[in-house]
Formats: sequence, C-alpha cells, structure tokens
Amino acid sequence: MMAGRLIPIVSDPGEQATVDLIGGARAEALQLIQESWGLSASEDCRIYVMTSWLRFVFQSAPWSWRILLAVTLPFWSFRARRTWPYSAAWTQRYGKRVAIGIKPPRLLAQSDKSFGVRLFVEEKDMQLNVRRVTCHELVHACSAHLRLPAWLNEGIATVTVDRFAGKRTIRAETLNLIRDYQPKAPPPTYRELSRMSGEAFVYHAVRGFWLAGFAEEKCPGFLRRSFRLNWQHARSSRRSRSSWAWGRRTSGARLMPWLVVTL
Repeated sequence: MMAGRLIPIVSDPGEQATVDLIGGARAEALQLIQESWGLSASEDCRIYVMTSWLRFVFQSAPWSWRILLAVTLPFWSFRARRTWPYSAAWTQRYGKRVAIGIKPPRLLAQSDKSFGVRLFVEEKDMQLNVRRVTCHELVHACSAHLRLPAWLNEGIATVTVDRFAGKRTIRAETLNLIRDYQPKAPPPTYRELSRMSGEAFVYHAVRGFWLAGFAEEKCPGFLRRSFRLNWQHARSSRRSRSSWAWGRRTSGARLMPWLVVTL
C-alpha cells in the first residue's frame, strides 16, 4: 500500500491548472482516508486529468489490457459513452493497477447535472468541485482491494467528502427518499446502477451515504475495524474474492468504471 509516495498525476501539457488542483487535494485526502478507514492506495495507482472517456481508458490501461479493451470495445463503449455526460470522474481497475480519471473544471461546468442537482448541495465553484471529486475517487482507489458492494463503496466515499469539505454535501431531503421510496430490487451493482434513472438512481446513490453515516455516528470506528479484519481474513485464507458478511454482490465487469455524478 502507498503511504509515503504520492500518487502520480498524468495530464496533457495544457492542463497544469487542474494538476495543481488535484495535487493540492491529494495529500490531504489520502491522510483523511487513512485516518477514517485505515486505507491506503496501492503501489500502482495513477490519477489522470480526463478530457475524453476513450483516451482515458486506453491511456490508463497497462499494455497487456489494451488489446482486450480494443477487441471488446463494442461491448463496453455504449455504457461508457452513456455515463460520460453526467460523470465527474471515473475510477477504473485493471488487475493490480487502479486508475482515476478526473474531469477539469471546464468540463465539469459543461456536464449534465440532472442527477447531481437531486443529490448534492449546489456548489458553483468548479475548482472546489475538482478537489471534492479527487477526494471521492481516492476513497474508491484505496478501497478497491476490498471489493466492497456498490452501496458501501459510495457511502464511505461520500462520508469522506463531507469530512474533507467540513460540511454536508448531500441534500438533507434525500433522507426523505430513503424513508419513503420502496425499492423493487436488491441493492444494484455499479453496472445496474448506471442503467437506472429517476428516483431509483437517486435512492441507491445516496442510500450508502446515510447508512455509512449512521454506522459512524452510532458505532464510531466500526467500519474501519471491519475493513481491517475482513482484509486480514481474506489474505490469510487466500480468498480475497469471498463475500462480505453484510451481503456483497458481484461488482460486475471490471471494464465498467465507478462513476461520480457531476456535483
């Protein structure tokens, strides 16, 4: 796990301002993630300033993966193209490599916010949003080895962003949806979540936040201890893909990235 070495940031020459924004949030976020959850990034973790979904995927993938990605492009490109307009960032895993793609402020400002306005307290400062998105995605990168269910993965990431921002970033009224909405299916995988719309998407997107926040409030440190114990058990038993006690579902194809809806 990466502790002392900073995660490298890869970008085009004209994206230095975004590199500085990400770099300014990187160390602070990693320290917060370690303190909150006891998690660190893997040795092969990289951050990319993402201006094109196709370029990010092929640029971030190891050479051994690029042939597979090219051959299977028709099978995964539709989902990537569909989520791109309202995504602020992606985190993609290729074996041991974890790659984070973060849009620069100008692309965040152009993104479709039809989902984001229902989830997040509005923040018009796109530079501040880049910092928060960096924190969110670093949580995903640091927890990638745990193979968490989507709801918990999003929950701890959003709770961490609140701590990073020093205030609530999720709309309080989404708690009413958690109380009133009746889901018609079990918690979705990321692939299933990307196909949802309307209330179903919002419900599942914020469910983990309220559950993780409740766990932290009522049993501080419970999730951190659980992450450590489950990871230690997985390593000792050599069953790193075993199910979590609280009901993990398979995360779907690795070619489908985690996404953050535009703030």
